[in-house]
Amino acid sequence: MLRNFLKSRFLAPRGMSCFSQVMNPITGQNSWQERGDDYDYHLEVANAGFGDMLHDWERNQKYFAALRKTIAGMREAGREVHVLDIGTGTGILSMMALAAGADSVTACEAFLPMANCAEKILAANGAGDKVRLIRKRSTEIQVGEDMPRKANLLVAELLDTELIGEGAIGIYNHAHAELLTEDALCIPARARCYAQVAQSPLAAQWNSLKTIANLDGEPLLHPPEQLKSCQGEAALHDVQLSQLPSSAFRPLTDPVEIFQFDFQRKQEREKQRANLLKLQSKQPGAAELVFYWWDIQMDDGGEILLSCAPYWAHPQLKELAAEKEKDHPLPNVVPWRDHWMQAIYYIPKPLQLLEAGKSFHLSCHHDEYSLWFDAREEAPTKSVRRHTCTCDLHMTYSRSRIGQLNQSPRNKRYLRYLEESIEAEKSNVLVLGNGCLLGLASSALGAASVLLHEPHRFSRRLLESIVKHNQLKNVQFLDKVEELEDSQLAALTHIFAEPYFLNAILPWDNFYFGTLLTKIKDKLPDGVKISPCSARIYALPVEFLDLHKIRAPVGSCEGFDLRLFDEMVERSAEQAVSLVEAQPLWEYPCRALSEPQEVLSVDFSNFGQEHSLKGSIELKHSGVCNGVALWVDWQLVEDNSPRSIVSSGPSEPVVPGEFVKWDMFVRQGVHFPRKPKDAATHLEWSMDFKPLLGELNFSFGQKKL
Repeated sequence: MLRNFLKSRFLAPRGMSCFSQVMNPITGQNSWQERGDDYDYHLEVANAGFGDMLHDWERNQKYFAALRKTIAGMREAGREVHVLDIGTGTGILSMMALAAGADSVTACEAFLPMANCAEKILAANGAGDKVRLIRKRSTEIQVGEDMPRKANLLVAELLDTELIGEGAIGIYNHAHAELLTEDALCIPARARCYAQVAQSPLAAQWNSLKTIANLDGEPLLHPPEQLKSCQGEAALHDVQLSQLPSSAFRPLTDPVEIFQFDFQRKQEREKQRANLLKLQSKQPGAAELVFYWWDIQMDDGGEILLSCAPYWAHPQLKELAAEKEKDHPLPNVVPWRDHWMQAIYYIPKPLQLLEAGKSFHLSCHHDEYSLWFDAREEAPTKSVRRHTCTCDLHMTYSRSRIGQLNQSPRNKRYLRYLEESIEAEKSNVLVLGNGCLLGLASSALGAASVLLHEPHRFSRRLLESIVKHNQLKNVQFLDKVEELEDSQLAALTHIFAEPYFLNAILPWDNFYFGTLLTKIKDKLPDGVKISPCSARIYALPVEFLDLHKIRAPVGSCEGFDLRLFDEMVERSAEQAVSLVEAQPLWEYPCRALSEPQEVLSVDFSNFGQEHSLKGSIELKHSGVCNGVALWVDWQLVEDNSPRSIVSSGPSEPVVPGEFVKWDMFVRQGVHFPRKPKDAATHLEWSMDFKPLLGELNFSFGQKKL
């Protein structure tokens, strides 16, 4: 999963240097920063995702089993075995093929840093002179030039969460046409795609905009017609579906197979297909979305199956549950992987199914790289085109931000402050942030004037449509706070933010609110109310069940030594990976090892103050501290009421030893210790914050006391 590549404030350039222009999200300024001239190389290596795949034990075991079975069968039939490994990565599949008895192996890898590493790994495992390594894309390979003969066994891992998003159709078509014999076999041999129609008010929040109501339930802001009629984006929403609470969705159908991809077929795989299914609802509900996943039959006989289904639909759930540790929640007994997840596709116009047994039609489509769906009562008379956003909402904001805009408990805390604070026809409000609908709601609450700082073109266009639709007469838009006249600043009674800015990746990137305040603070009246008035960053030592694997060394995989890969990734990570990265932690279960500890408190009325702090957190529950979670709590007003705090962290109180429940509509910060200590008793931390420079640096260490 890619993180913010702009976090150069965590980096230490080495060797020769160059200067790159980067945007600092806290200051909002572009600046030239010195970086090693090989920074982009290290960045790509560290974020390539090979490690995640190599930690996928089921994937590795089943690829190896399929190679053994297939090669043995070809031997029994008196055939030589000449293997082509497309996208070899570390060379692991090529080494498996050799170990399984292949006569020759040709491997290709177009990502040069990985190809160079594969060459060293092959040599270290005694396969350097047995595998022909080609540093090209498979579509550039010439038989007779790059490889001596066509292969009769193709092994490849060309799949993503959507199955075809990495170009598998075109790659397989080219391989069969140019690189493989007429009787070639493929591992995997086939893939099957599944869809399950469901209703989920929670998931629907990631795709639409609700009416914003006051605390009495009376509407304040209605979505304009363009939002109601917009069909949204067809792009997948990739999630760990097993972590979606079972109470949060209603399955309206059983999973159904929608497409099959035969990778062994010599005939070209179609680049575009449609499949219309007539289904019946299991229970009443609205067909709002489609859950999607796939499985692959690794061998020609289909005996070795790898399924990416969520736990409730996994074909081996009972066996896996019996093998897993007892303290694993049921959703986590299925093999974990982050390179192949599941997806949600949103129905353009939800279909109301008022009774169980109601028939409807699910229209399934794919092109060369993507899928899309529609649900209708009557069969469509023509092919359903891929839908796109026409309302600005989906093209401007992330899924998590759209969900956040609809998050009722969060919104109520902001609205409570506004309802108690705004005086009708007297309050003059300055709203800072992108897409701040709650600030816009202050106009509907009767504020005399609302100045809305909205420099982003599409976000502003969306808010302008909401202002027009709700006939708000007292709203003025600003591109820059510097545009404010002295008389406007002197008249302000309130400055409000959620805060949210489009450039923010980590929670504290939204401290840009403080930067904007410093630009105008000298001209503000003494009595102006600023909300949030302060913010606090908290740290929590945790033990992840699985997420830490994206940064953990591999060591050996199926008996092959991959330490050279670990060393390469570690070198690159030291130079190009943030010490803290953003992750949606609701998708990745972890146990708390202590209570949260405050590591920084920022007063927005004195935002320029620098901080240098350190501390120690006692680990009160046994476990390996393989992660540190960090988040921001926004203090709306200075009182002791929990109703005045809006948190981007846990959604329920943290109890050491228990799994943490996280806010599902924001990404938290995560630090992954390079070398977690099994017997550590304390997490040592330090931080330095220089707000005017936009520098926020953390350091963590583990000790046994």
